[in-house]
Amino acid sequence: MSKNGKIYNGLPIENIVHRTASRPFSLYRTVVGRGDPCALYLHCHPEAEIFYLEQGAVEFQVENRSFLLKTGEGIFIPPNQIHTATNKTDETLSCCHRAFVFDLDLLEQNLPPYCQIYFAPLKLWRTDCIYPVTLDKKENSRLLALFPSIFSLPEPGLKLEQYELSLIGTLFLCWQELYNLCFSRLNRSVSDNALRREIQKSLDFLQENFSDSFTLSELSKRAGLSESYFSHSFKSCTGHTPFEYLNRLRIVKSCEMLIRTDKKITEIASLCGFNNISYFNRTFHKIMGISPSGYRGSPDFQMPSEHLLI
Repeated sequence: MSKNGKIYNGLPIENIVHRTASRPFSLYRTVVGRGDPCALYLHCHPEAEIFYLEQGAVEFQVENRSFLLKTGEGIFIPPNQIHTATNKTDETLSCCHRAFVFDLDLLEQNLPPYCQIYFAPLKLWRTDCIYPVTLDKKENSRLLALFPSIFSLPEPGLKLEQYELSLIGTLFLCWQELYNLCFSRLNRSVSDNALRREIQKSLDFLQENFSDSFTLSELSKRAGLSESYFSHSFKSCTGHTPFEYLNRLRIVKSCEMLIRTDKKITEIASLCGFNNISYFNRTFHKIMGISPSGYRGSPDFQMPSEHLLI
């Protein structure tokens, strides 16, 4: 697995698609050197992720939310969420964590259409789909009990086909718990399925045309709703106003270009729908906590030792 070697608030950035050539998932084990500040490089990927802290303590940050995790705890990270972790482990110990990174199609395409309800909130790019799985909440006990079944695999010498179905089956069990604990509540907050579908169409349109300019009137007409009802419904579904969502989408796209290309920042701003470089810089800093040029900086310390298991 390659890293791009950028810096965010003193921590290196990773931007990569986590999947193998033949499977829509991968398993990782990472060992962080004693005293190293970086436990997990800043990255954003189109897959979902289950992170599990095998040993140590970390401050895990997803978007603008922070969670302190200790040994035996974990967190679910939805697709397209920017995340990183700072090592808070006692310097006498090494920090060790595992990750199961998977495309939602791994689950969704193996279920009949009426099961779309189990995935609906994640398609709205909601940050409240982030779920910390901590030991202090009794309701997390079933989910925490399932994690070792995922992260004890693969056993040495086993071929993928000897445990793949067990792995996917355990993931389904984890997903049921995540739905019960988190996603079901989000579904109830938007009880009108027809409305959710219209907002989803708007989100799909924005993701395909993020660099274009729109008015609220144009977006609401596409959804077949009045401007006020569209704005209220959009925020109810996503947690963001339409233009907050669009700006965040543009900034995530600009991050990809900053990392993967040598294009000038002014060109990237324009390609991502920002006609004013000052506004782009302000918006980027507001969302990312750093300037675009800072995001493109170079690392000055070694990366954790990560082992791709699948």
